[in-house]
Amino acid sequence: MALLTREDLRHQSRFAWLCLAALAAAAIALWLLDKRAAAGGTLAAIAGCLGVMLPPRERMAALPTLLRRLPRDLDATPVLASLLSTPGYGLNWFHGANPYDEVVHLVSGLLAGAVLAGLVLADGRPRGAWALARHGLIFGLALAVGWEVLEWALGIIGNTVDTITDIILTTMGAAVGAVLWQRGRR
Repeated sequence: MALLTREDLRHQSRFAWLCLAALAAAAIALWLLDKRAAAGGTLAAIAGCLGVMLPPRERMAALPTLLRRLPRDLDATPVLASLLSTPGYGLNWFHGANPYDEVVHLVSGLLAGAVLAGLVLADGRPRGAWALARHGLIFGLALAVGWEVLEWALGIIGNTVDTITDIILTTMGAAVGAVLWQRGRR
């Protein structure tokens, strides 16, 4: 059997592919702006996103059932997160007097919460909004703290107010994203 069949391609998200094309355009723009390292990082993000999007997970028996059942609509989330962060790294938008860092943390939390809800709801059992919000809060807090620890380890962490704000925004974003994903699927 072929690694990737026409049937597999039929299941994939067109929106995810459009987002991937936008990310490729961002890589080209960064290259033309002589931001070669940022363009290379964006190409690496594209490769990672393809690693999530291309495998025919629906028929990969080695994967856990919940992962095989994850809706293909969610394939766009890592691409959107990469697209959102690309200007911050490539054009240095994370630093300065602007709300860019806060927006990235909030939207990334929303996207992560949607993926979490997709995984939690993949078993088909009904769950209320409060249950998903609790899952999102716990997951978002773990994700945010983990990210801030990575920033600290890399020496790119901001001040205490920035760190606390980032954790709160990511955590709240994940809780809201989980609930919104559930409501959008009804």
